Amino acid sequence: MTDKTLEAQLRQAQQHAHTADAERAEATARLHDLQAQLERAHARTARTHAEAVNLQGAVLAVRRLCDLTIEHSVRVEAVNQARDTLTAIDQVMAGVTMPGDEAWGTVWLHGNWHYLTSQMTQPEREHAADAVARWSDGLARIDGEERGEPEGLRWWRDA
Repeated sequence: MTDKTLEAQLRQAQQHAHTADAERAEATARLHDLQAQLERAHARTARTHAEAVNLQGAVLAVRRLCDLTIEHSVRVEAVNQARDTLTAIDQVMAGVTMPGDEAWGTVWLHGNWHYLTSQMTQPEREHAADAVARWSDGLARIDGEERGEPEGLRWWRDA
């Protein structure tokens, strides 16, 4: 073999090595991106679980106060309000749709959800998202399906 042939083969081998290095670096970067996405998903799950525990505690406290009001209050209006509150809690816990859920479902389907909810306070966003989640869950039950919350519904948690 001539020197030129050897040099050409060497250049070709070096180019192949650089290409392989670049592909390996890209694959490593994709792996890191996927690992970061997985960690964010784990963090969202942990945050959601912590929120659920806190909310469950709050619901139990409200339920206890309503029970105390029903048992000990002489005010008819207070007792009726406590009963209404317990009914609302039971409906939400059972996943029953509430008045207005369908309207929020329509906004989710046909409106600019991200823009609309970006104009809200955090409690307003959560209320609207809860309504859409109940509405979606009700549709899933009608369809005989089991599906989770719509993707991107609570976009502010992912940010």
